[in-house]
Amino acid sequence: MTSLTPKPSQIESWDRLPSDWHNDERMDALFAFFKDRDLNPVHYDAKMKFWSETIINYCEDHGLLQIDIPTIVSRFRRKGKTSKCLDKIFEELIKQNRLISTSDYTYSQQSSWVSWTFNKLASPLTSWMSTKTPIDQEVFIIKELVDKKAQQVIETLQSNVYVPTFDCVISFSSFIDICRRCALFDENSINLIISALIRDKKILIDYIGDTKNVKVVKFVAPGTSNVRPITEIENSVLLLRHSKERLEEQLKKSDQQIEGLLTDIRRHLKNSNRTAAMKLLRKKKILEREHDKKESTVEHLNTVLTQIEQTDCSSLVINAYSSGVQAHKELLRKNGLTPDAVEDMIDEVHDMLDTQNELDEALSRPVVNDTTDMTELETELEELLNQPIPPTVTTPVPSNKEIITTSITDEAIKTPEQDPFADLELRLQKLGVQESTPHKVADIASSSH
Repeated sequence: MTSLTPKPSQIESWDRLPSDWHNDERMDALFAFFKDRDLNPVHYDAKMKFWSETIINYCEDHGLLQIDIPTIVSRFRRKGKTSKCLDKIFEELIKQNRLISTSDYTYSQQSSWVSWTFNKLASPLTSWMSTKTPIDQEVFIIKELVDKKAQQVIETLQSNVYVPTFDCVISFSSFIDICRRCALFDENSINLIISALIRDKKILIDYIGDTKNVKVVKFVAPGTSNVRPITEIENSVLLLRHSKERLEEQLKKSDQQIEGLLTDIRRHLKNSNRTAAMKLLRKKKILEREHDKKESTVEHLNTVLTQIEQTDCSSLVINAYSSGVQAHKELLRKNGLTPDAVEDMIDEVHDMLDTQNELDEALSRPVVNDTTDMTELETELEELLNQPIPPTVTTPVPSNKEIITTSITDEAIKTPEQDPFADLELRLQKLGVQESTPHKVADIASSSH
């Protein structure tokens, strides 16, 4: 059986080569047959994960969307040794639905692309379509990589769109170039991507021109979910671009022919063969006139295409303005914003402010209910002002004797315990008795007893 990729690449040059690849002891264990999982489940799962992820990553980096065991065996040789456990790895990947046989993948697709694409895809693989094909002879498709690469191709195509009306249609050869830029190198992988994109309605393939001899690919425009049929405007623009490209190719050939004639003319002149040089010179002049005409036509086509693109851009601007106006109107309508509504709202605001001012004024008034007549108060105040002012009573200044008596009295009040008759003596002094003897005091005291 012939492998899908008969030219094996050097695994050592792979950027994502696992670090364990250079560990002899580790790789001897990984290259050996699988043992029963019950004996060592940790080692079994680690080995399964190593090979599964390594194979998928390698296929992704090298643009391989379909693989078989012989291809992987040839790619992953190490020091003359090959892995003895790949059949077990493939069985596990099939159980996980990460690998799908070519026949199963074919039957799962829509008939819209099977009719034309898979005939080309499966033509070299018809011997593998039997369901009884041994696993080491079956070709498997890595569905997760097909979907991932298909999305990458669409994103690359959409990144080159500047005018959606025209730029979403390209020649089939340009589409193949985009696929190769996405690391899709073999024809089978490219056909798988085409099939997946047609199935998901992301691209369509058609022919344009009077004789339908120009193969083009239209892809889904940015911001949309499905591709639409080619319109008359797109068809016209495509024909203009195709004509311009053909003229540019002819101009390149004319330049090469003119350069060749100049070389021959110089050679004939060097050999003194003026007749041959003159004949070639006339031919050169004819080619130059044709070259100038084609060059002028190319410039005219560029001008037309530029004007069409400008018209489309102007249309986009007008549509954007229209959408903005409609959105603004809808927003005003939804929120009930009209000139009359705004005027009514302003009037309500003024009324509310007037009401608030009245409330503030009412709240500033005193709460106590004072019923006093202000006229009576004014009359009484006037009478008080007209009454005569009473004379001021002056306090007489005490004499020295009184000051002494007062001081004595104060002293006696302060110290009654020292002299029991001090209070009596003070009273006699106040009654007018000027002199008092101890005998009199004693008599008064005895009489009091």
